[in-house]
Amino acid sequence: MSARSHIPTPEATEMTPYLWALLGMLVSATVFDAFNISILSTVAPIIQETNGLSNTQWGLVNMVIRVGAVSSFFVLSLADRYGRRPMITISVLGYAVFTGLTGFSRSIEVFTFYQFCARIFLAAEFALALIIIGEEYPTRWRSVGISLLAGVGALGTIAAFVTARYVLASYDWRTMYWIGLAPIALVLLVRLGMRETRRFAHVQQRDGAMSFRQHLANMRVPFQPRYRFRSLLVTLIWNCNHFVTAPAVTFWTIHAARDLHYTPQQYSVVVAAGYLFGLLTGAPTAGLLMNRFGRKRTCAFYYIGAAVVIFGLFASTSTSLAIQTALMSVNIFFFLGAGASTNTFATELFPTEIRATGYSWTTNLFGRFSEILTPFAIGILADRIGIPYAVGIMAIGPIVGGLIILRYAPETNNKTLEEISAELDGAATAA
Repeated sequence: MSARSHIPTPEATEMTPYLWALLGMLVSATVFDAFNISILSTVAPIIQETNGLSNTQWGLVNMVIRVGAVSSFFVLSLADRYGRRPMITISVLGYAVFTGLTGFSRSIEVFTFYQFCARIFLAAEFALALIIIGEEYPTRWRSVGISLLAGVGALGTIAAFVTARYVLASYDWRTMYWIGLAPIALVLLVRLGMRETRRFAHVQQRDGAMSFRQHLANMRVPFQPRYRFRSLLVTLIWNCNHFVTAPAVTFWTIHAARDLHYTPQQYSVVVAAGYLFGLLTGAPTAGLLMNRFGRKRTCAFYYIGAAVVIFGLFASTSTSLAIQTALMSVNIFFFLGAGASTNTFATELFPTEIRATGYSWTTNLFGRFSEILTPFAIGILADRIGIPYAVGIMAIGPIVGGLIILRYAPETNNKTLEEISAELDGAATAA
């Protein structure tokens, strides 16, 4: 074995000014990411009515748009070849441009295409931000950093619904998408202020730059016997999670407008308040609970809780803003916690050499099958049994996911990424 193989991995031991600045850069990009994603929910009732779409047709539009997130697999996997920094720069630029172009759509087909393209880069940016935090932060800060980043996107959602409350009262829905061009200004900040992650730089120093042929071979590594179990595990729990998180807000705004007779201003207040509560409690609590009780129990708690509360949200027929806001707040608490804990698993279970590739296969490709199909399935069911019952049927997904986590997931709390990898490699060899 060469001496290069013994280069020590640069594990951070404490938070430095750069790591705090890095968090600020990634938080800014992620907030705009969430803002741009949430625009679709703010204008969903308007787009559906303007184009005369049934629930089934709107579900199909959602399905096609979400396929863009799956296609982000190709962008994200390139981060294991070219690095995290250049790919996150491209991702921020890409989602800003296509969000702005959506405002110029003249047909539902063009609208869907631009949103499809925007989702490619939105999903890639968020995944890369989580990977960067996972690779750069000290062990004891890793789950907190990932949870904070996963939860702070709620600020973007809040901003989108607060903005919509005023914009949609006076302007066309297109204005919301033109506002989404703002992240272009972040590209320069990310380009100048962000360094390549120390773990990726370590791998490049040890193994050299990856050729295109090596990149193609690297893409098959997550399916090798030593990684097959963890790839399957992450894929399964993400699909269980998306059964309720994928349709939650988009279909709730339609349900609120049609069944509860809410105006855009009213449902915007409910969602914004819900995300504010989730931002302050859901993701931060997840980080603390993961460090205190471990990843497995925390993740299962949020999954099963999400299944219960989404059923209550859509089953409620109360038109009281206070009641709907309370129900939405509890939902977002569990959704953000479930997302934070799942993202922690997804970033911890793969070694640096294939972390972006493993994440892209399990989280952005195979892990999104239910995210794509669930809105379409709900749309079909909603035309027959109504939106509340259609969403209620999907609530079984996270319950199954919680049981899978408790039974099969490894506990990764208080371990470095290298310790986790060595432990899982040993278990795979023994099996």
